[in-house]
Amino acid sequence: MNSVFVIWKDNEDGMWHPVAKLTRLNGGFRFNYTKGAGHKNFIALPRMEDLSKVYHSSVLFSFFTNRLIPTNRPEFKKMLEWSDIDLSTYDELDLLGVSGGARQTDEFRIIPEPKITLNNEYKIRFFISGVRYLSTESSDRMKKLYPREELKLIYENDNEHDCNAILVSTTENIKVGYCPKYFNSDIRKLLNDEILKKYSLNVAKINLDAPAPYKVLCEFTAEWPSGFIPLISDEYEAYTTNHALV
Repeated sequence: MNSVFVIWKDNEDGMWHPVAKLTRLNGGFRFNYTKGAGHKNFIALPRMEDLSKVYHSSVLFSFFTNRLIPTNRPEFKKMLEWSDIDLSTYDELDLLGVSGGARQTDEFRIIPEPKITLNNEYKIRFFISGVRYLSTESSDRMKKLYPREELKLIYENDNEHDCNAILVSTTENIKVGYCPKYFNSDIRKLLNDEILKKYSLNVAKINLDAPAPYKVLCEFTAEWPSGFIPLISDEYEAYTTNHALV
């Protein structure tokens, strides 16, 4: 079972809220809103106006297909390459979760639901944020990154835009971007674990020919602590009371 969340930005305060969840299930798809959709400024998606309803479809909902490059376009293979996804094992939800499914015309992003691996690990892949705003020194260093290079995560508690910001740097402490804010809470909780305190962050793919949001793909891995629940905010919980979602 593969799932992703829809994250929506409230332009009034600039905060991001999880508003829906999409799951591939039994050869089809299930869509349900989450409690974040109850935000006063959120407007339900077209043809899915009932927040309490669970929607099912044998094909991917148009909201999501509109965020994927058609497979017959040459840019599609480029996006797969940048995202380090093999065409033979391609899954729409995997690509949406890694790429974010961003469109210039709205304020939505798609993120994957972290799953515990067979090795009892928390593992996510993401593109480093903020690359377009790097200094000349940082930009030059970013261009020299290489696959499997080790990176560091540094808390930036004094960040005026996000007190939970996590900086991504090289081992010699040169800033190369930020961890996507959607994962900050999970990563901080994992790194603050009194027993764990171990993680790895490595370059998975460097794409110098890609637009800024897709230049550096990273992989974060940490041991999954006993009792750990990812994306624990109440806003990720199902809006509906339908017991089939439990």
